[in-house]
Order: sequence, then structure tokens, then C-alpha cells
Amino acid sequence: MSKKAIIYTSYHHNNTVNLLKDAVNELEYDWYNLLRDKDVKIPINDYETIIFASGIYYSRMHKIMVRFLLENKDELEEKKVLAVITAGKNPSGYAKRVKTHFRNLGILNIHVFSCLAFDTYGPLKLIGGVNKGRPNKGDVSKLTSFLEEHIW
Repeated sequence: MSKKAIIYTSYHHNNTVNLLKDAVNELEYDWYNLLRDKDVKIPINDYETIIFASGIYYSRMHKIMVRFLLENKDELEEKKVLAVITAGKNPSGYAKRVKTHFRNLGILNIHVFSCLAFDTYGPLKLIGGVNKGRPNKGDVSKLTSFLEEHIW
């Protein structure tokens, strides 16, 4: 079996990491939280498949994720790379932006999964947030199918 890693940023409601943990066998992956493991050197060359996962913040993946991708783009060109994003609105539109971002870095064979997620950022907090209960079991099922199609 090839080595696989999940490199993620997830906070606020942990939508992204919880979605992944519900969709994959955690033991099949090495997990790296870029927000917690800032000083850890991730051995990218050890992995055949890498999933990058992030919520959408200010219309893009988390800035730490964007910086990590920029710093490691050369090592990623020959890898099987997937992205998983969650967003409070317009996840398919953000998926297109994420795909373009990866391609601009030279990572051409990128597949992106996106879904709605609970969001209470800014003024949304005043109304109790949007997309309560998302990601849900249907999102988990769709992500599982997506990963089966693109990894195995």
C-alpha cells in the first residue's frame, strides 16, 4: 500500500478535519495539522498521495496552507494530489479557484472536493450561523466516493 498523508488546516468548527475523519480510515494516513505542527518538517517525498484540506477563509484556503503549497510546489509535481475544502457559501466556486491555484503552482493533476459547512464568521454569528449540520452524512458519503475514485 502506498503511503498517504493528509495535510490540513481546520479550526473555528473543525468542519474540514471532522469531515475527513468521518470519511477515511484514519490509520491509513499520516496526519499533519499545519496550524499545530508549524515547526514540523513534513517529509513530502515519503508520500505517493497527499490530501490538502482546508476551510475557506477570505475566499481562499488558509494562508498557512497557501504558503506551504508555495514553498513545496516542486516536490508536489509528481505526487497524486487532492484537495478537500469546506465553505460557508459557494463551495463549487471556491473549488474552481483552488484548482486554478494548484495549477498555477504547476500541480496540474489536481482533483478538488468541496461542500458546504457550518459558518459563523463575522455577522453570521449574529444570526446563529449558516449551514447548521453541515458537513453531514451525505457530504461524508460523497467525499468517500470521491476518494475511492481518485485514490484507489
